[in-house]
Amino acid sequence: MNTALEKGKFVFLDKPKNTITTAAHWGALNVTVENGKVVKSEGSLAKNHQNELQDVVADQLYSPVRVKYPMVRKGYLEGNKDTTLRGRDKWVRISWDKAFELVSGEIQRVREQYGSESIFGGSYGWYSSGSLHASRTLLQRYLNVTGGFTNTKGDYSTGAVQVIMPYVLGNIEVYAQQTSWHTIVESTELLVIWSSNPLNTLRIAWTSAEPEGIDYLAKLKASGKRIICIDPVKSETCQFLEAEWLPINTGTDVALILGIAHTLITENKHDHDFLTKYTVGFEQFADYVLGKADNLPKTAEWASQICDIPEEVIKTLANDFVTHRTMLMSGWGLQRLQHGEQSHWALVTLAAMLGQIGLPGGGFGLNYRYSTNGLNVNSGVRLGAINAGKPNPDMPFFPVSRIADALLKPNQPYDYNGQTLHYPNIKLVYWAGGNPFAHHPDTNYLVKAWQQPETMIVNECYWTPTARMADIVLPATTSYERNDLTVAGDYVAKHIIR
Repeated sequence: MNTALEKGKFVFLDKPKNTITTAAHWGALNVTVENGKVVKSEGSLAKNHQNELQDVVADQLYSPVRVKYPMVRKGYLEGNKDTTLRGRDKWVRISWDKAFELVSGEIQRVREQYGSESIFGGSYGWYSSGSLHASRTLLQRYLNVTGGFTNTKGDYSTGAVQVIMPYVLGNIEVYAQQTSWHTIVESTELLVIWSSNPLNTLRIAWTSAEPEGIDYLAKLKASGKRIICIDPVKSETCQFLEAEWLPINTGTDVALILGIAHTLITENKHDHDFLTKYTVGFEQFADYVLGKADNLPKTAEWASQICDIPEEVIKTLANDFVTHRTMLMSGWGLQRLQHGEQSHWALVTLAAMLGQIGLPGGGFGLNYRYSTNGLNVNSGVRLGAINAGKPNPDMPFFPVSRIADALLKPNQPYDYNGQTLHYPNIKLVYWAGGNPFAHHPDTNYLVKAWQQPETMIVNECYWTPTARMADIVLPATTSYERNDLTVAGDYVAKHIIR
């Protein structure tokens, strides 16, 4: 059933006959069932743009790579401790009773022999939608009530920027609500889409996608506003908006920003009053840009040689940014690299130099590419969710993207957010939801790391690479095969779907 929320009231939406309403990350869905089998699926919310992810429910349900039964790696079942067999050993089907016995017994053994910190239950990844059957949350709830576990902090999406932004802005920003799309359409004169592809990424959400955000891209296109896309590739968004494309070299965004900043400073076009009243530290930044600190002025010419944007274009950008109401709309890709925190830090600094933060349609935004951010937030009923319970305060953690280092370097020190911490000695990994072999960099390094723990347990719908690299695999249902609740749009919560 699909409900719209209006001023605290439930408004039930109609659906065609012979259909079941369900949801996934790519939206609310109407699924047609004939003779107990799915034959068709489509989005149940009004939309003006095709989302082909909504059309393939049957393919997902009846995939030949579904995990159908509890399975154990042959060598593991026989007591062979050679962990290099993971990923190439034979699989043995076992009963659910045997599976429960193996899993619970192994968790108890490891906890008693090595301590709770030797169990890793971070289980990061895009598990199926749902407020009740949230696989990672339920796994951690189980591990918490039985003694605790090693967890992670952060995520792969915004691992660098979410750590630096509280020091720059006072909040995490990347998951905060942004200036509304309506205000941008109405007031922005120059829109700069920097390393972002919202036409693609707004098709999904952590909960369930709400398509309204894409409609605003169409309104932007129809408005005739000037739009610039700074991106190594000419994205779907850039093409759809017929925007100006500046193909920057990958990983050189900070150099471009410094070149723009140098032009603004030397031509005295930066907003002195704003910087004096609302910021701290600009003098040190300006000294660096002008080369007083290292005898290397960060001129437009210098930046051009690095980012491959012509010198005159960089100077023109500086002038255009400061003479128009400019919104710097950034994605998350530009911070996924070594020292990635500098990218958004520099972008916010540039926005401060323009002096338009807080003005309608001006400033910056770091989260328009994700899950309806920028839409009006529902003021009605909010949907809660099951929680992971009370964690053991004595348990360690490590940054989520350092999973391979944590497995390969037990007890060794690492730096995180101004602290020197130590990796735990992980002996058991339990992963429920997510597929690190699909998103973690340097797969060969991860394979080596995956061979270190004594036991690997995975709950999974499909035979993903992560499942194939486990010792014990338990089958899981998809979002379409269980009763649950979720919302459409993480931020707006416009609909509740069950």
